Amino acid sequence: MKKSIFLFLTGVLLIMCLSGCGKTEYNLLYDGYGFESKKTKYTAGETVTVYYDLIATDTDYSFFLDCDDVSFKQDYDNSHGFVFTFTMPDHDVTIGVKSRNSMEYDPGAMNGYGNNPDGADDGTDAPAGKGMWVCPECGYNANTGGFCSNCGRKKDA
Repeated sequence: MKKSIFLFLTGVLLIMCLSGCGKTEYNLLYDGYGFESKKTKYTAGETVTVYYDLIATDTDYSFFLDCDDVSFKQDYDNSHGFVFTFTMPDHDVTIGVKSRNSMEYDPGAMNGYGNNPDGADDGTDAPAGKGMWVCPECGYNANTGGFCSNCGRKKDA
């Protein structure tokens, strides 16, 4: 009887050790929407695969991890979108995304090529149209109201 209890307890302990019980698991966290992974807890040294499928046209994406000691590989496939892989360190990791609509109006995009009469990019761009003024604070050159549309400075009298 004692022998069978001993064998049973030994078997339970062996199964717990082989299944990873007792290993510290670390959290995979997301800073933003659209990320997906098979699980959210990983042990140190385990390979992590994360997918990001919240993709819009005309949008630039910049992905990041919240730590400097981990680097990730970034790929893309048509069925999953962006695919990231990295090795889980011995601490929690947050993966995030910053996005920017690449079709937004950028008033400084044409500096040196746009409406400066002498063609120089010297901060003296002429206003783009009738009634427009250049902000002396930030150089935004498509203001039409009493305040700068970019920095909010009041129009000089």
